[in-house]
Amino acid sequence: MAIEIIDLKTGKRKEKEIKTIEWDSRSATKDSYEHFMIKEILEQPIAIRKSLSQDKEKLMKMAIGILRSRQVIITACGSSRYAALIGRYLFSKIGGKFCDVIISSEFGYFKDSIDKNTLVIAVSQSGETADVLEGLKEAKKNGAEIYSIVNVVDSTIARMSDEVLYLNCGPEIGVAATKSFLSQIIIFYILAFAMNNKTDYAKKQLTNIAELIENALPYTIEITKKIAKETKDQNDFFYIGRGINFAVASEGALKLKELSYIHAEGMPAGELKHGTIALIEDKTPVVAINPDDHTYAETLSNAEETKARGAVIIGISDNESEVYDYHIKIEKVSKIFYPIACVIPEQLLAYFLAVERGKNPDKPRNLAKSVTVK
Repeated sequence: MAIEIIDLKTGKRKEKEIKTIEWDSRSATKDSYEHFMIKEILEQPIAIRKSLSQDKEKLMKMAIGILRSRQVIITACGSSRYAALIGRYLFSKIGGKFCDVIISSEFGYFKDSIDKNTLVIAVSQSGETADVLEGLKEAKKNGAEIYSIVNVVDSTIARMSDEVLYLNCGPEIGVAATKSFLSQIIIFYILAFAMNNKTDYAKKQLTNIAELIENALPYTIEITKKIAKETKDQNDFFYIGRGINFAVASEGALKLKELSYIHAEGMPAGELKHGTIALIEDKTPVVAINPDDHTYAETLSNAEETKARGAVIIGISDNESEVYDYHIKIEKVSKIFYPIACVIPEQLLAYFLAVERGKNPDKPRNLAKSVTVK
């Protein structure tokens, strides 16, 4: 079958190059799963391994480019923005490079600060996100260099970029980001470690973590399903964390809003006392992203403050605590890698809460997989 592409402005035929996307067709089927989302959540150990398959020379080239740039800005929307916030922390902690994250819909308001000495890193699953594209156009006008982290090969954002890293996680059918979000984080890890010339170390650690997560899935499914059954009638959830865990908490809250239509708010745990703690009532669920890192004791203390006001505490941690009413135990890993261990538990909790409330997690109301309008 012949396909003709016509330019709407000129009415003339346009020639386009045909490219084959190397994606497994099975990724676009549910197999025996009830929803695409649960299938894609459970595919994440495989997605981690695939995302690690990056060209080392390109990684090093991009890492050097990041280190040499006077100003680095990451731009993204939704879940990709929370991945970017994790990336910002990793760049600082591991690579010693400070950068900023700007929501793509707000990017244009900062364009006067962007010039030829700026490196802009765009993060997008589809590579077609309208707000991201608009910001990149402004950045290119001002002479900025563009890197991107995308999933869809030869997407518009990829074509606009000077350098691109693909997630390699395969097609994601569910509207809410799951494996693409985790894969974005993986890319940020290996880029950050490349800045420190420790790419091989990072790949080895992340491969081991993928196996730990895979082995823990039966338990994680069981405990999150139980918590969902017992909290399904609550209409407000709060997710708290400190440092890098703040972005993980924010993503958990977003997943819950998207899938179950429960109001959820993610925030730095230390900000509770600056207003939000006034909203804590009897039986309000508070999800504490609280692995055993340098933020552990302070976050536990913040969780305890909400419990004293009637909150039900759901702790995502590798440590037991009497503060937790529910404990989702995660794998013990090196401290910098804890965000990876926390992602799947909060995705599963959101998924099972949606199912318990009779919602279709694959097709959240009012949402689209790729936002192509401003």
